[in-house]
Amino acid sequence: MSDVSSAARLILEQFGRSGTLSDSAVARAGWQERPERVTPALVLVFAAKILVQLREEDGETFPVDAPAVTAQGRGAGEVATIVSALTGDLRAAEAGRPTGLFSLLGIVAVLVALTDAEDIRGEDLDRLFRAAEEIASDFVRAEDPFRLVERGVEIGPWDAGETGWQEIDLIDLGGLRIPREPGVKIQLNEGEGSSDLLEAVVLRGATGIQLQAFHTTRDGAWARARQILARRVRDLGGEVREWGGRAGVELRCDVPVQQERGSQGLQSIRMLGCDGPGWLLRATVTGEGADSGNQDEWVCSYVGRVVVVPLFRPTPSLQLSATDFGSGRPSLDGQPIRLRMPD
Repeated sequence: MSDVSSAARLILEQFGRSGTLSDSAVARAGWQERPERVTPALVLVFAAKILVQLREEDGETFPVDAPAVTAQGRGAGEVATIVSALTGDLRAAEAGRPTGLFSLLGIVAVLVALTDAEDIRGEDLDRLFRAAEEIASDFVRAEDPFRLVERGVEIGPWDAGETGWQEIDLIDLGGLRIPREPGVKIQLNEGEGSSDLLEAVVLRGATGIQLQAFHTTRDGAWARARQILARRVRDLGGEVREWGGRAGVELRCDVPVQQERGSQGLQSIRMLGCDGPGWLLRATVTGEGADSGNQDEWVCSYVGRVVVVPLFRPTPSLQLSATDFGSGRPSLDGQPIRLRMPD
């Protein structure tokens, strides 16, 4: 292991023995809000994050009665907030930050509880710290801390003018080129009040992804779009959470829907977005891929291989519909990028 991971392990072991940390261990950890280098504290955070997510995938809850956390005087609600933040719930992260809930001592206590519950020792612990340090390295160099690799260089979604996507088997839909996969069905839909094809719906099993691309002339289009989309969901009586994960910051929504026999229910929806050079790609996920706690990697993998062609048949006079983000003014900003039927 590296010196950083070795230091993180020593801090974990000290807490496991004594239930606290010495001043020298705290100083060695390098606890910072947004570190500029990989520190032992950052490795400890991502080690805890890895184990929390693995337990969630296995359908196991956090051991809230573990001695490591109860000795800290943490109530079940506080522990739940820490664990939710580690899984990516940005609302939980914001709720806990002003109260000092996310301290080095609290994270180490959570990690000790998890390693005890999973009986992670010896070489397994070394492997955990090595994996955590690798993710921490990505975190430090990422412009967006929730998108741990660089879009357009290491992953997509891609712009047609970039390199890196040319070996992907794609279906040419004009403004979008999307991965060709066995068992995946694709349909193109017209925009509301328009005869133009503006969205592609990708269906795989019980999961659907609605893909739409928009022209943008300003930075931060996805951040602005999230605010508008979240407000619309809440206006409908639904609930929205911002979630940080592999695809960046996304919206996880529960939207009221009319069910059979007139009863009211909730439908889970995930909204992913990515800013590109002069465009915004938005992916709305429904079905199994949108269920709370679903860890299906296919959605992120598929969206990450999409290529946007912003110059395909520009539409400067196209008006926005009520379902599109933006002001509705007849300008390029916010207007959908057209699609066409494949050859």
